[in-house]
Amino acid sequence: MNKVWNVGIYVRVSTDKKVQSESIPSQIANLKKWLELKRKEDKNNKYNLIEIYKDKGVSGSTFDRESFQKLKQDIDDKRINMVLTRDLSRFSRNYILAGYYLEEYFKIKEVRFVSVLDNVDTENEFDDIIPFKNILNEMYIKDCSKRVKSALKERMIRGSSIASKPPYGYKFLEYYNGDVKTIKLVPANDETTEVVKEIFNLYLDGYGLTKIAECLNAQGIEPPSARLANFKNNLTTKWNKNTISSILKNPKYGGIMVQQRWKKVSYKAKKVKRTSKEEWVYGGEFKGIVDKETFYRVQKLIVKRGKNYRYKNGIVHPFSTVLKCNECGGKMTYRINYKGYKCTNSQRGGGICTAHSIKEEFLDQLIQIKLRESFYNKFNRENYYKKIDKVNLRSNLYRELMLIEKQLMKLEKSLEELYKDKVNGIITEKNFKKLLDKIQNNQSKMENKKNKIAEVINKNSNTDEIKKLYKYEIDKVLNVEEIDRSFVEYFIEKIVVIENKISREKALKIYFKFKK
Repeated sequence: MNKVWNVGIYVRVSTDKKVQSESIPSQIANLKKWLELKRKEDKNNKYNLIEIYKDKGVSGSTFDRESFQKLKQDIDDKRINMVLTRDLSRFSRNYILAGYYLEEYFKIKEVRFVSVLDNVDTENEFDDIIPFKNILNEMYIKDCSKRVKSALKERMIRGSSIASKPPYGYKFLEYYNGDVKTIKLVPANDETTEVVKEIFNLYLDGYGLTKIAECLNAQGIEPPSARLANFKNNLTTKWNKNTISSILKNPKYGGIMVQQRWKKVSYKAKKVKRTSKEEWVYGGEFKGIVDKETFYRVQKLIVKRGKNYRYKNGIVHPFSTVLKCNECGGKMTYRINYKGYKCTNSQRGGGICTAHSIKEEFLDQLIQIKLRESFYNKFNRENYYKKIDKVNLRSNLYRELMLIEKQLMKLEKSLEELYKDKVNGIITEKNFKKLLDKIQNNQSKMENKKNKIAEVINKNSNTDEIKKLYKYEIDKVLNVEEIDRSFVEYFIEKIVVIENKISREKALKIYFKFKK
């Protein structure tokens, strides 16, 4: 007897649905039959079936598979010196790594590799077709990835959700147009929907991310992760600032169907990365849990708060970020012991500036008086009608937006054709670069135009909403008893504190947001 072969059978099915002939039980049965026939044919050698290694629901583009890693360990421990598999695609669809194992690793470890359907046996002279078959497998998985991406993008453009689960607070609603299925998002109208509304309201009321999370946890409300199947293994059992932030920033909560905000780095890897706004896929608008005005107000606050101040113990003082020192132009920040605001530069030494301290209570009273005076002067009937006139602009802008979308799609198609011409050698490298620059410049111009139009649309609402907003603004000003953070952010651009150097008396120059 010349050789004892200790055999490890390796079988795998991917995440794709497979026909019965490719199932794990079928693979095992066929490989056992092959092994039995081999024993009868090859009387000089002994074939011992040591173990069967099964990977189920794992892509062939990665070697990060539990059973494969065990097989590798058994090879290192010299338990296995022969690997038997159905075909190369069961072993791997990653050409680079497959080449490493077949041409280096197995040779170094003196392991025999047999792929039954490919008629490959490394005990014989190494078959030159192996690298070629690996390339085909690699091309297959790339092609599958491209086709899946293309189909998903088509679904996203028509506003159909591609997620496996709806966002927190929503539910899926399926409907068909012929054979085409579309999955829409609609508010779940349960506790989760109300929680989302509360999160947006609390943020507008001046609460920080951590403070909002604490409020929800104190009420015993379960976070979104509690609804996942693997919640028991999830360490995030409480609301935290990251969860709150992701909800506040998600356009879907404002009724804007934006997808592809995250994407895989490669079809070979599970790692995902955040995409730029230019890569987002816009699929129209729908009735969100909060209205668009609320959503965009929150986005502006997120940017403003992120740039200008941080929370301390969840407390946000009303006039943080809007108070400016007239003398040095610096910010004025709240001092707990003083119960008011002082110039930040007064703390830096070198005589840059003095405190110019001002009490919060004094600010509150004086601003209420100034605000009422300014409001009566600025908000007259003429301005009201100007706002109403903006409604007529919306329909024209939407039509223009649709035309731009069509032009962008044409440019994208031109880009694809250009790449094909380059690959096929139809155009020179010089002409390719020239045409590429031209298309990309046009894309950039159209995207900028699209963003400007969208911004104008977002600033205007329908007639009823404008009337409600106008009445709300009036009532809010006339009935205010105490100025809070949300009030300041809604009405005030900045407040300049002016101090008389001799008498130390303070005066305020207030810049309101409704000055035009």
